[in-house]
Amino acid sequence: MVDGINRTLQLKEVLRKCMEAAKVVMNSEASSLMLLDELTGDLNVSIPTGPVKDEIMGMAVPKSKGIGGWVISYNQPFISNDVVESDIFWKDLSTGFTTRNIICVPLQDNEGQAFGVLQAINKKDGQMFVNEDVPVFESLALHVASAIERSKKFDEVERKLAEREEEILDIHTRLNDNLSAISDLLEFDLEEIRDLDSRKILKATNARIKSVMNVQPLLSEKTESGTINLSKYLGLIAGQVEQSFDDSDEDVRLTLRLEDAQLDSRRSMLCGLILNELMTAAYKKASSSKEIGEVIVSLKQTGKEKVVVIVTDNGRGTGVIQKDVEGMKNPKAIIQNLAEKLEADLSYTQNPEIGSTSILSFHI
Repeated sequence: MVDGINRTLQLKEVLRKCMEAAKVVMNSEASSLMLLDELTGDLNVSIPTGPVKDEIMGMAVPKSKGIGGWVISYNQPFISNDVVESDIFWKDLSTGFTTRNIICVPLQDNEGQAFGVLQAINKKDGQMFVNEDVPVFESLALHVASAIERSKKFDEVERKLAEREEEILDIHTRLNDNLSAISDLLEFDLEEIRDLDSRKILKATNARIKSVMNVQPLLSEKTESGTINLSKYLGLIAGQVEQSFDDSDEDVRLTLRLEDAQLDSRRSMLCGLILNELMTAAYKKASSSKEIGEVIVSLKQTGKEKVVVIVTDNGRGTGVIQKDVEGMKNPKAIIQNLAEKLEADLSYTQNPEIGSTSILSFHI
């Protein structure tokens, strides 16, 4: 939106300078750019110059009236050195200015259709407009028309992009609704299942679904570069994992140290899924040998090109990530697969006495 406003202001400034140049080139007292209103069919005075420019700015002339109306209707240039005697001339738009002579040429689009007119009014020193002035004025009109057409194309592209963005957000909203329904069903099933291993499988599946769900609302907060707030997203993931362990007997304290970072939505989601797996494993081990467990999640951006996510726990379990349930795929293999898709480096360190650390790093 801001770009569109800036472009409009820049276009108006360019056109204003062109109309001032028209006065100089044609050696006239005034000039004006009039554009056809597609809704009303009138010619609107868009960029006037001269002694009464402020008064006539925005005035409308019926397409069937005046020299401008004739030029845009017939798509041909027109010169009159005695407008009072001309049957085409309609009237002066201001009582403070009298038109003596005029040259008017059409503004044409890429297909040659007229969408406005350029006028120079009252040649100075009592001189007359001549036929040799027409190609010179038409050349200036060509530059003006090109500038307007380019602006229209940008506006059309911007409009289509905005429509596409709305459609994408609508798809994400419907996807989120469907995922939410699936998650609710899994929560319902969890209440009915007594087998511990089956409950763990369903809880892990539901946590991954929620990781995908959490990124959907952030898509509406995308920056102009198309990125989302990674620290906010990872904070949501961390809170979700913490909540999922609220019903356990373990006392685990979560600490978040998240610096601001921006990342595209696809890679943010992969990062969120990895964090979900790492935190789930960390929570399972955090208080295995201590009264109070601790999980620390850090997000750092080193320079402008690299992001590092660190998950630390104080558990004394053997192995950073273990195979917890018979028949389940090793979580470490899942994380490694996600890391490859993220094009990230993943490393683990462990000290049986102080706990474990997982480090995920990747380039933005």
